[in-house]
Amino acid sequence: MSVAHYAAFNRHGSARFRLQSYRYYSRTIKMLQEAMQVEGSATDDKIVTTILLMCMLKDISGEGSGDSQEHAPGLFYLLEQRGPGQIISKIGAQLFLLAHLRLQTYSFLNEDDRYCDPGAIASLLGMFDPLIRAMSMMSRVLSLRNILTRHLSLNHGQRPSQSVSAGSPEDQTPNKITSTIRKCFEALEDFACWDAEAGAYWEQSFVGRTVPTMLGQVASGMTSYDADTACIIILIRSPRLILLLTMLLYYGKTQTGPVEFRSTQEDSAAWEACVSFLEDDVRKTIDDILYSVPYALGDLSSNGLPASMPHDGASALIIVQSIRLVAYCAYSTPDQLQKAQSILNRINTTIGIRSALGWEEGGTAKISNWIAEQEFLRSMISARSEDLLLVSDMRIAPTYCDLGQAEVDWDLGETV
Repeated sequence: MSVAHYAAFNRHGSARFRLQSYRYYSRTIKMLQEAMQVEGSATDDKIVTTILLMCMLKDISGEGSGDSQEHAPGLFYLLEQRGPGQIISKIGAQLFLLAHLRLQTYSFLNEDDRYCDPGAIASLLGMFDPLIRAMSMMSRVLSLRNILTRHLSLNHGQRPSQSVSAGSPEDQTPNKITSTIRKCFEALEDFACWDAEAGAYWEQSFVGRTVPTMLGQVASGMTSYDADTACIIILIRSPRLILLLTMLLYYGKTQTGPVEFRSTQEDSAAWEACVSFLEDDVRKTIDDILYSVPYALGDLSSNGLPASMPHDGASALIIVQSIRLVAYCAYSTPDQLQKAQSILNRINTTIGIRSALGWEEGGTAKISNWIAEQEFLRSMISARSEDLLLVSDMRIAPTYCDLGQAEVDWDLGETV
């Protein structure tokens, strides 16, 4: 009721609806506190559903969505207590995926990966289920990103997050950073493997649904998608985009930071051999995300024709943060930026999800670091464009998939 009344407030503007929403919210908090005292009830599906609805209220109101006061610790605790058995039932599996996604959104917005994989359930069960493995890959990306950004904050002048400590000294040794970079490239390979393997899983598990395709093929326009598959494509592309941009940020910072922390000449050559491919994958990822949006929101049906009932609010709640990534991405073209902003405006005004407001104006998520990173990448793109005009015969590796091959020195870490 609290969510419904606030949605009515967004649509009609009557303060009465908002006041009633807050009253229902207060009653819900009290009921939850009482229910948590009853043995066995804390892990009930209804409790998890209620907390997810309370999180949804923050999205719809735009007040504190993703902030440090969100329900992440409680949700994390409940998922851990429910254990792997929670995904046996269809409802339990759906609640787990939605809650896991909520925790990952919180982890990204707050640069805090403590809550991104409750009980390592996704990591464990991902070996058997591609959908859950996708969630595990998202958690893995957030962990890798936080290690690298903590390193950059210490050694390259990037302001650290206010919500997370600088990390242990072991996280910042040259060997650890080298290992982390290698794991980043391995994660990119795993995303490609997921794309290749998803088709067989879809055909076995989802009768009549179009299967996901490889990076860049989604936006080719050759295939139409049902709303659920389109949402999954957007979700699996989003951590890939975060990982690619974080790797490019690391590359840029190690080329321009303090002299004592810059990459060696050999390291720089190894990076230059694959940066163009990373940048190309960023653009393909953005294309795939934006192409999938009309299917996710119900504008187009699974046969590619205009649908009769657009404006899918549930899907909008799932993909809104992904569209915000594109709207602020340094590599988005002017046309892509315009499309992303148009989608966000529609989600805000037509569907009524206020968290679609910009991260800079009106939004409440504290991710100024991410915005600053994109500004740095824009300057790096400009500088690289000028350099490429001067140097036309740069050595290009066949693909970053060839990491570890003997003919290329891929020691991408830093020397002491």
